[in-house]
Amino acid sequence: MDAIINCSPLPQFVIDSDHKVVYWNRALEEYSKLNATDILGTDNHWKAFYNSKRPCMVDLLVDEDIDGLAYWFLDNYKMSELVEGAYEGEHFSPHMGKGGKYLHFTASAIKDHEGNIIGGLESFEDITQRKIAENDLQESEEKFRSLVENLNVGVYRNTVDLGGYFIQVNQAFARMFGYESTSEIMETKVIDFFLDPSERITFLEDLKKEGSIIDRELHLKKKDNTPIWVSVSAKAHYNEHGTIEWVDGIIEDINHRKISEEALIKSEERYRSIVENINDGFCIHDFEGNILDCNENFALMLGSVPEEIIGTNLDEFSSNTMMLEKNNVTGELKKTGIVEFDADLLKKDGNRCYYNIKSSIVSGKNGDKVHSFIRDVTKRREMEEILHESEIKSQKRLAEIEAIYNSAPIGLCVLDRNLRFVRINDRMAKINGFPPEEHIGKTLQEIVPDLAEQGEIVAKEVFETKKKVMGREFNGITPAKPGVLRTWIEQWYPVKDSSNQIIGINVAVLEITDIKRADKALKKSEEKLRLAIEGADAVMWFWNLEKDVFEWTDRYINIFGTNPDPEMSYDDFLKSVHPEDREKVKNATQRVMQYGEDFKVELRTIWPDRSIHWVYSLGRLFYDFQGKPKEMIGIAIDITPSKLAEQELQETLKQLKRSNAELEQFAYVASHDLQEPLRMITSFLQLLQRRYENQIDSDANEFIQFAVDGAARMQELVNDLLTYSRIGRKTGKFEYVNTEDILKQITFDSRLLIEENNAHINYDSLPLVWADYTQMVQVFQNLISNSIKYNEQENPTINISAEKKINDWVFKVEDNGIGIDPKHRVHVFKIFQRLHGRDEYDGTGIGLAIVKRIVEQHGGMIWYESKPGEGSIFYFSIPQGDEKYEI
Repeated sequence: MDAIINCSPLPQFVIDSDHKVVYWNRALEEYSKLNATDILGTDNHWKAFYNSKRPCMVDLLVDEDIDGLAYWFLDNYKMSELVEGAYEGEHFSPHMGKGGKYLHFTASAIKDHEGNIIGGLESFEDITQRKIAENDLQESEEKFRSLVENLNVGVYRNTVDLGGYFIQVNQAFARMFGYESTSEIMETKVIDFFLDPSERITFLEDLKKEGSIIDRELHLKKKDNTPIWVSVSAKAHYNEHGTIEWVDGIIEDINHRKISEEALIKSEERYRSIVENINDGFCIHDFEGNILDCNENFALMLGSVPEEIIGTNLDEFSSNTMMLEKNNVTGELKKTGIVEFDADLLKKDGNRCYYNIKSSIVSGKNGDKVHSFIRDVTKRREMEEILHESEIKSQKRLAEIEAIYNSAPIGLCVLDRNLRFVRINDRMAKINGFPPEEHIGKTLQEIVPDLAEQGEIVAKEVFETKKKVMGREFNGITPAKPGVLRTWIEQWYPVKDSSNQIIGINVAVLEITDIKRADKALKKSEEKLRLAIEGADAVMWFWNLEKDVFEWTDRYINIFGTNPDPEMSYDDFLKSVHPEDREKVKNATQRVMQYGEDFKVELRTIWPDRSIHWVYSLGRLFYDFQGKPKEMIGIAIDITPSKLAEQELQETLKQLKRSNAELEQFAYVASHDLQEPLRMITSFLQLLQRRYENQIDSDANEFIQFAVDGAARMQELVNDLLTYSRIGRKTGKFEYVNTEDILKQITFDSRLLIEENNAHINYDSLPLVWADYTQMVQVFQNLISNSIKYNEQENPTINISAEKKINDWVFKVEDNGIGIDPKHRVHVFKIFQRLHGRDEYDGTGIGLAIVKRIVEQHGGMIWYESKPGEGSIFYFSIPQGDEKYEI
C-alpha cells in the first residue's frame, strides 16, 4: 500500500477513522512543501489546501457526512463516474500561488471486509490552467454570441441541399422576415424564402463554383409573403472529402434602399421629362461654357438641334456685350452659387434675340456643373419700350388727374401717420372752412378739433388692422358752419409703401346731414311699417312659399326695368338676376330656410335693354301657426348710383396715390433746383460787396451784408429742406446696426465741438437694431448736437441708454441743458420751427423734424420730457429684429 501511494504521480494521502494521517506521498510533499514526517499521525492535512482549518472531502466521507459536502463544496461536487462510492469536487484556493489555484479532488472511504469505514483516501489534481482556458473560451463564446444576437444584420447557417434547412439563425434574421422566434424559422425550408425558386438554384450553383458570394441582391419574401429586397454574403464550409458540409452567411435588409433607388430612377425620368417638356431652354455646362447636355427648346432657341449643340461652347453664341460681361457673371456665380441676368445671344442664322438666364451650381460625383435655364424675353423688351412711351403719356395726364382730384364732388384728403394734412381737395377744404393751403402740415386737432377724437379712433383701427374702414359716420361742428351739427359718411383707406407698411391714410368724405335728418324722421314711424319706410324709393315683394308665386309693388319697374309677371315663380325671378349673382341669391335663400336668418343680398339685375343695375334686397321669413315657413316679405333698393360712385371713388383714390408720389418728387426737385440760383445770388452779392465796398456809403454796405446773410440763411434752409425730402425718397439699406459704433463715430467726428464746450457723453451697453446706419447717425448726431448747443452749463453732460420694451428698443438721450418751455410743446418737432431767436442760437429749426421723420420711417415714435432750466430727456423707439421697414 505504501509503495503504491508513494509511486503515484498524483498527490495523495490516507487518514484513519480518527482523521489522523496514515500516508502522505512524495508527490504531495513536493506540491504542498509539507514533509510526511511533520504530517503523519496528525490531523493537519488541511494545511496543504486551505489557509484555515476546515474539513477536507475525505474527512466528510469518513464521517459519512454527505450533507457536509453540500455545505463545504456547494454545487462543485458529485459522485464519481469512474470509482464506485467515490466523490469528486472542485475548489478554488485563492491563497495558493500568485493568483490562486483550481484543484480537482477525488475522495473515497476505506472499508474493512465487514463494510465498516476504517479510513479514507483523497487525491487531487491541479486544474488551474484548464479552468483558465475554459473560462476564456466561455467568455469568448459569450461575446461572440452577444455580437451575433445584437447585430442589425441576419446571421445564419444552413445546408446546401435544394430545399435546405437552417442549422442556426440569430434574432435579427427572425425579425427581418417577420418571425416571432428563431425556432420558428428552423421549421421553414430555405427555398420557401425565395419568391422565385430558380434563384435558389442559381445561388447554390454560384456558391459551389466560387466557394463564396459577396453582396448578392435577392428578392425574397417574408412570413406574410410580402416581398423584401436583401443583400446576402455567404461562405461554404467543406468536410475532409471536399464537399460542402454547411454554409454560413450574413443577410442585410436593403428594401428601403431599393425603393429609394427605384424612386430615384423614376424621379430622374420625371426630371428628364419635365426638362424636355418645359417651354424654357435648359442646358448643363461647365464653368468654361462647354455644353454637356441640353433640351430641345434650348437648341431651337439657338436655331439648331441638341445633337449639334452638345459639345459646343456658349461663347460661339454670345454677343460682344455678353463676352465683356462673361467674367463678371462667372465670378458672381462662383461666389453666390446662383445668378440671374439678361443677355443677347446670336442664333445659328446670325439673328440676335434677348434672353433671361438663370444659372445655378449643382454639385455631383463628377464635380460641380452649371444648370442654366433661358427664357426668350425679346417680346418683353419690346413691351418695356412701349411701357416707357406709356409712362411719358401718363406724365402728361398728371395735370388732368390733379384737376379731377380738386374738382371731385366729395371731400378727399391724405393724412400722414400723425394725422397731419398732406394733401386736400377743394371740396374737403370747404367742408372744414379753411383754404387748402392752410391745411398742409396741420393736424386734425388744429383744423377740426370737434372731429379730431373720432378721427384718431378710426386711424388707430386702420393702423392696427391694416384694413380700410368703410361707411363710418362722423358727427360734429366745423368752422365752415359754426354751431351747426353736421354728419358725414367717411371711408378711410390705408396708404402703404413698397414694404407694405402704412405711411398714411386716404380719406373720402360725403356729407349726409340732410339724409340723417330724414332718417331720424323715418325712425319715428310705427314698427309695422319699418321695412316699407326703410324701402322708401324701393319696391316691396311678397313670396308665397306654398304656391311659389311672387307679388311686387308698383315700383317694380324702377328696379327691374319692366312690369312684373303676375305668376312669377322663384325660378322666373332668378332669370332676371345676373348669371354671376344667381348662386349668391340661392345661398342667401338657403340660409333663410335652413337657419331662419334675414334675407340680405346685393345683386345685379339685367334690364330688357341689357343694361346692368345694382340692387340691395332685404327680407324676412314668416311662419304659419304650425311653425312651417309660409311667406317671405322684403324690399329691394336700387343702389346703382352709390355703386357707380364707389367705383369712381376707388379710381380717384388710385389717382391720388400716384399724385402723392409726384408731389413728393416735386418737393425734392424744387429744393434741389433752388441750390444753383441761391449760389449765384450769394456769389454776385459777395462780388458786389468786394468790388464796390469802398465806393458806396456804410448804409449800402450794410444793406449788401443783410442781403448776403439772407441768401446764406435761405441756402441753409434749402439745404435742410433737401435733406428732409431725401429722407422720404432714399431707399435705405436696412441691416443690424451696432448703436455703440454709431456713438463712437459721432464722438470722433464731433471731437472739436465736444472739446470746445467741455462736454461729456456717457452711454451704457447699447443694442443692435435693424435700421439704416446713415440715418441712425443723423438721429444721434442731431440729438447730441442740440444737447450741447442748448446748454449753459460749464460741463454739458449727455447720458445715453436703451431699454427693451415688448417689441421695441426705447432709447433715452438725457442732458443738463436749458430745457424746453411747455408752451413750445406743439412746435418742437415741426419743420423750420425755431424756439429761440437767431441772435441766441443759430440753426434753421429742422433738426428735430428730421429726427422725428427718420424714427417714424423706422416704425418707431419719439417724445420728450423737459422742464426749463432742468434739462431735457428725449425718448425714441426702434422695433426689434428684422421688421423690414423700408425707407
